[in-house]
Amino acid sequence: MDKQNTPGEKYQDIGRRLKSIRDALGYTLDRVYKETGISRSYISEFERGRKLATSKYLKFLIDTHNVNLNFVFTGKGEMFISHQDRQPELYDFGKFDEEIKDLLFHITNVPNAMYEVLGHFSEYKMRKADLIKQALLTLNKESDSSK
Repeated sequence: MDKQNTPGEKYQDIGRRLKSIRDALGYTLDRVYKETGISRSYISEFERGRKLATSKYLKFLIDTHNVNLNFVFTGKGEMFISHQDRQPELYDFGKFDEEIKDLLFHITNVPNAMYEVLGHFSEYKMRKADLIKQALLTLNKESDSSK
């Protein structure tokens, strides 16, 4: 088994960066638990690289401390970004609102995530061109009839 993919080491670099962020903030595991509801042991699993941090935890770091996700996932850039450098959330996606906003934020701020999503989208677009075309025609018809 490749050492890079063994349990406990897969996300080790990300975990070290998450720990360094918590240390820079002066937070204890107990304080993180009190503010997020995520157990101390689960946070510890993130920091030891045994689990990838949940979107809830990353959202907490971003929303309350302006943590730079590019730093978390790649180690590049500043640990924290200024509030004005964050992109505003402009769209309403109905019942998928939180998931779509979370996805858009990640692909906007984490280059690796953007390339991964775009790659899957391109493949999907090629395989499902007829389905996409039909859905767009239906949307256009609905839009025209509502005017």
